[in-house]
Amino acid sequence: MSLNPVITSAASLQRLEGVAGVMLFKGRNTIHRQMPFSDTRADNLREIITQMLEGYRQVRRNIHQIYLELDGGVLLAVLNDEAVMLFFLTSRADPDLAASAASVMLNDHAALLKTASAEEQPAPKLPEDGIEELVVTSPRALSQLTDKAETTVNQWGAVRQCVEGVLGKVMGRAQAANLIQRTITEAKISDPYRLTSTAVRKLAASVIEQVPNTSKRRQLLGELEASLEHLDL
Repeated sequence: MSLNPVITSAASLQRLEGVAGVMLFKGRNTIHRQMPFSDTRADNLREIITQMLEGYRQVRRNIHQIYLELDGGVLLAVLNDEAVMLFFLTSRADPDLAASAASVMLNDHAALLKTASAEEQPAPKLPEDGIEELVVTSPRALSQLTDKAETTVNQWGAVRQCVEGVLGKVMGRAQAANLIQRTITEAKISDPYRLTSTAVRKLAASVIEQVPNTSKRRQLLGELEASLEHLDL
């Protein structure tokens, strides 16, 4: 079974603000990797994280997230069964937003990831679906990498934060994240970070419009509009 859908989803998480690198793996199988350093260092990092997780499994501790704050940035790992979505974050990132997006992605593709091998596989290739991949073949400054990334995408990351903030008044964060992802899926949007500004506003409003209470929905739409005015969309 092709892993292209989950590879595309993992690649889209690179578009979140402040995300300098991502890696999705299961055991020794690196399903997708875009890190701001060499593949050798990325493989070493994967091995360290895997050993750490194995230690917890041996003492029967279920780990869902790992947050490591380092001098050069933050390592955030989100787990679902054997699959691990690893982020390398800069100070501009919202770890909660990254964790929420990763959890939704892993849940959506749980069945596909369950069929994936945990053994080392040939290097994966990103499907040719129009997503511009940032290929890193040698170490470079994080500022250079993130500056390049931010010139190729829209403001969906910031808009999503606005939507989650507004929805937070009527539901929990996990519910809000699931509602946003469901709206994206139902609208058949492959990558919200490639939408036009008008389409981004429409997507944000369509999420709020699913709130069942009419008066509350009208109030939340007004609050969303006020929040979006600061983003110059």
